[in-house]
Amino acid sequence: MGINSTIDTDVLVIGGGTAGAVAAIEAKKITNKVIVVSKGIVGKSGNTPMAEGGIQASFHIEDSPDDHFNDTMDAGRYVNDPSLVETLVTQAPNCIRALERYGVRFKKLPDEGFFQYKTSGSSHPRCLWIIGGGVGLVQPLFKTVRKLGVSIIEDVMITKILTSDNLVNGACGIDFKTGEFLNIKAKSIVIAAGGNESLYRISDGSLDASGDGAVLAYNAGAQLIDMEFIQFYPHALVYPESLKGVIIPEEVYYKDLVGGKLINGLRKEFAGKYDPIRKENTTRDILARAVFTEIAEGRGTQHGGVIIDLTRGNKERMMEILPALYNYLLMNGIDMFTEEVEVAPSAHYQCGGIKINKKAETTIEGLYAAGECTGGIDGANRLSSNALTEAVVFGMIAGKNAAENALKVRNVHIDEKQAVSEYFMFDEILKRDIDGGFDVMDIKKEIQRLMFDKVGVVRRKEELAQVIERLQEIKNDKLGQICLRNRGKIYNIEMLEYFELCNLIENAIIVTKTAQYRDESRGSHFRADCPNEDNVNWKKNIIVQKHGNDARLF
Repeated sequence: MGINSTIDTDVLVIGGGTAGAVAAIEAKKITNKVIVVSKGIVGKSGNTPMAEGGIQASFHIEDSPDDHFNDTMDAGRYVNDPSLVETLVTQAPNCIRALERYGVRFKKLPDEGFFQYKTSGSSHPRCLWIIGGGVGLVQPLFKTVRKLGVSIIEDVMITKILTSDNLVNGACGIDFKTGEFLNIKAKSIVIAAGGNESLYRISDGSLDASGDGAVLAYNAGAQLIDMEFIQFYPHALVYPESLKGVIIPEEVYYKDLVGGKLINGLRKEFAGKYDPIRKENTTRDILARAVFTEIAEGRGTQHGGVIIDLTRGNKERMMEILPALYNYLLMNGIDMFTEEVEVAPSAHYQCGGIKINKKAETTIEGLYAAGECTGGIDGANRLSSNALTEAVVFGMIAGKNAAENALKVRNVHIDEKQAVSEYFMFDEILKRDIDGGFDVMDIKKEIQRLMFDKVGVVRRKEELAQVIERLQEIKNDKLGQICLRNRGKIYNIEMLEYFELCNLIENAIIVTKTAQYRDESRGSHFRADCPNEDNVNWKKNIIVQKHGNDARLF
């Protein structure tokens, strides 16, 4: 592995999804020197292509940005940053119009107004439907990115943000196409690298969602916020095994959409026990806990789930909004309108992440962030269908402000010592003696089991302490003894998985420590040993910052 010559840019965008795409578009309007770096293929990797297509913005006659604000704060149990939420809800309609200009298509009414419906936790119809889902969003955006002449470098994993005196000056990582070590000098950096759902053994996220963005920022000295809050989608398939983790969207049991039913193994509707007013339309944290409890207390199905019953549902509406899901399951032998499906909670969204302000600035000068890797907008639980809205709104803000910052910076100088240290670390991993070493995937599976079983939907303080101890053992004793069977330099997927594992371990430790620290239950964080919300002591955020080799919480 050799050291490539340094690439020079004004704005470096890390991430190939929605937030990264719109950040690049906005940055390119201000400066010509913009580079997008993606761990996979832009528009085809990460979580965006897996999105069903719902995105929130207040266009409906019954709705307003104030209502959107109140619903978002309520879902987040009032530990959201109000300035971020206000920015989200007021900018959302303009951003939707911008998406249309970039070629994104939405389901429309006969009068050309937006088709909108009410999602879980929302007081009014607010959710727009993107034709083609996440793919229909991100691919037109990257078509625009290419048309504008933005440089795109794929199959590159950025492993370190380079800084000096709390100021960004670049980044480095591995180009898996060439096997080369890559240096990028940048005046501003936007991290848009997605979430950390791969922490859990049952997840509906992308396999490469390893929390890279939060760890990049954390290791650079930036603050993280709300990392204990992991949203679980209430219902993903648990059977058959080959389809485990495929989400069945909540739209299938909305009465004004597909009109199915959510029932337990005793064939009883149960959501009303947990939220008598909103029932199935409750927020995802409550519904996930309801499903989990029904299963845990013996009212589940044969394969450890509950049932979504569409046998009397509206197939025509299903084929309007979710044809890909229906046809995909049909190809795998499941007709949702003739047989019931068994579902259970799956890791779905990282609510916390890099701490930003309403300009998308982190606590490091020149470093910006947007999308799922950020925290503060969602608080304790994300409102349904706000995810893509957040990615678009704050991606645009991050790109614009990063470019404006870059124009103010005359020169940056990469700290060669940091870059060389990172290079020798890569080289050392390839040279490790394979005999007696540990395997990447064995360790990853152990972490995923620990996190799902003890740091998932329901948590207990004594179990969290046990998980922290075990994770520290893995980090201190096993990481340094992992040996790669593949010693090649080009497209070494095992090396990619190793660096993803390093990020997962860091994420796991931070999530578990913050979950142990928060002695209450709030939103997606439910502690069985302290099941009530404590607004006297805990209506506040937990901030995390690196201190030596440890995470400092305050």
